[in-house]
Amino acid sequence: MTTNYPLSPPLECDLVMKGGITSGVIYPRAVCELARTYRLRSVGGASAGAIAAAAAAAAELGRAQGGFEHLETLPEDITAPSPAGGSTLFNLFQPDRGTAPLYRAFTAGMGRVGAARTLRTVTGVLSGFWAWALAGALPGAAVLVTSLLGDGVVRVAGVVAGVLLLLLGVVAGIVAGALTVLGRVSGRGYGLCDGMPGVGAKGAQALTPWLHERLQTMAGRPPGAPPVTFGDLAASGVELRTMTTNLNRHQPMAMPWRTREYFFDPDRMRELFPEDVVRWLEDHPNELPSAPSDAWDTELLRAQALPLRPFPDPRDVPILVATRMSLSFPVLIAAVPLFAVDHGLQRNRQARKLAAEWRRANPTGTTRDAARALTPPAFDVNWFSDGGICANLPVHFFDRPLPTRPTFAIDLATFPDGYAKDPDESRNSTVPTSNTAGLLRRWSTIPTSGIGGLGAFLMQVVETARGWVDAAQLTMPGYRDRVVTIWHDDAEGGMNLAMPPEVVTGLADRGRGAARHLVDRFAGDQPGIVPAEGWDNHRWIRFRTSTAGLATWLDSLAEGYSAPAAGSTPYRDLAGPGADKPLPSYPLTRARRRAVNERTGELLELATVWTGDDALTFNAPRPRPQLRLVPDDGTAVGLAGQEPPELSGGEAEAAP
Repeated sequence: MTTNYPLSPPLECDLVMKGGITSGVIYPRAVCELARTYRLRSVGGASAGAIAAAAAAAAELGRAQGGFEHLETLPEDITAPSPAGGSTLFNLFQPDRGTAPLYRAFTAGMGRVGAARTLRTVTGVLSGFWAWALAGALPGAAVLVTSLLGDGVVRVAGVVAGVLLLLLGVVAGIVAGALTVLGRVSGRGYGLCDGMPGVGAKGAQALTPWLHERLQTMAGRPPGAPPVTFGDLAASGVELRTMTTNLNRHQPMAMPWRTREYFFDPDRMRELFPEDVVRWLEDHPNELPSAPSDAWDTELLRAQALPLRPFPDPRDVPILVATRMSLSFPVLIAAVPLFAVDHGLQRNRQARKLAAEWRRANPTGTTRDAARALTPPAFDVNWFSDGGICANLPVHFFDRPLPTRPTFAIDLATFPDGYAKDPDESRNSTVPTSNTAGLLRRWSTIPTSGIGGLGAFLMQVVETARGWVDAAQLTMPGYRDRVVTIWHDDAEGGMNLAMPPEVVTGLADRGRGAARHLVDRFAGDQPGIVPAEGWDNHRWIRFRTSTAGLATWLDSLAEGYSAPAAGSTPYRDLAGPGADKPLPSYPLTRARRRAVNERTGELLELATVWTGDDALTFNAPRPRPQLRLVPDDGTAVGLAGQEPPELSGGEAEAAP
């Protein structure tokens, strides 16, 4: 297949996209517009942004086979009529029989406004819970019928009471039915839909199989080919990273991770993924550690975990799996369960201790023998939900102090005050074009009266908790200038599963216009030949912020190194010229200790030079960034062939 996209674009870029459920229809043509000038090297996102990122990575992998042509038609594909009626987009979300009544009530009013929306919603609620409504109405109906047999004031009072009781009974019955369905939701991964075929769809494709087919097609894979993996992308120079949330650990996690601690239940995974994807997972367990002792422990844990199977190494994880784990929008789409051992539990620490004792007592014993003899640890479920819960726009992905290519980010926001939607979709987005643009945080107005005010207040509590990190980074110099913001209104994107074709087309064209802003500013009229103003300015800002931050960090390090601390060994006796006091942990060989002392002395000399004046901090971009130690997100190292650390959870506390 020939392609309209250059096989060797003049420039390279990275791209990060925000979550937003159906707002993701903005991304296909935005990505395609970038792909005409840039080769996509690293792409990432959360929730709907993860879908777009996976699609972009697959299209880049299949660039020569028409990958971007397939991606470009995605808006038309999802608005096409479905065999089940309505659009393909609406029917991608399919409830099972147990959750169908609540799902239908939830979606009945979509695509309508005003009184029509209210009427459709009421009709959907009554049709979904008619049996519960009927049961709740029976007492009132009985009172009403009995009252009609009387006369006078008693008859009138009885009829009024019967009608009121009937209406209250209907409401109570519906509420009881909804609560019963919600109880079933908890048992089905906390979602109305699980992404696989459900009821009432009449031949329409469900979300996960549909996405699997599209990713395979965009990657240039023929029918029946193995699923596209992170390793396939890496082999072609493409990096994909998605964000998910481990709710049990209260932890945002980027994928693919390098930890070996997770296991999956093949039967449950078959309820969430196509058969060929689950078979791939079963056939590609992660590799055993190279150290014999660690390998023995891992083999024992695998034997004890059966029928659970080990989650693959990063290179063997299908991108569909990571994408599905990122888009598990709470309540709408079921979370994905994986299993792991909580080493903070006494039972599991004891199991590990007994396993070590058994091995010392049975040096020739096999892991199978040990598994039969020992009580296994508890493998607890970890629920992975929407990546946007903690990081809806992971703009920090692919960050480095001095970039060699731009990392663009696409943000989504409602139209700001004073701006109306323009018929020219290219005007419904903005990218900062000066060093002072983008400094202001967005505000939200909270009503101060009524139940609506309380609801708005609680919603802002949630939004602040989930988005404060992203919001803080979006105002930073060296970040805000590479972020294009696409505006939308309440009828566009979000939970609007029934958007008409013209709305989807408008959003898709809006995405294309937004990407054009980035290309014009960062690539210029002669991409790769004449430096563009936006890209040169961005690189200079990053240099200034990085060096200013480093200068401040060095000043703090030198101050802490020299400052006395009561009841402690001075740093100069642990590391630095002539340091020779015993180290409390993490011992070093004599040669390494000598090297550490030398490097420490050099670092202190550098700090003295750098902090002797304000050459690097004067007039630095604001707000001033801070260099901090942050946890390793655990991604991508496995793709480079590096072995992951074996410590996790409570075990880390035992490090020497």
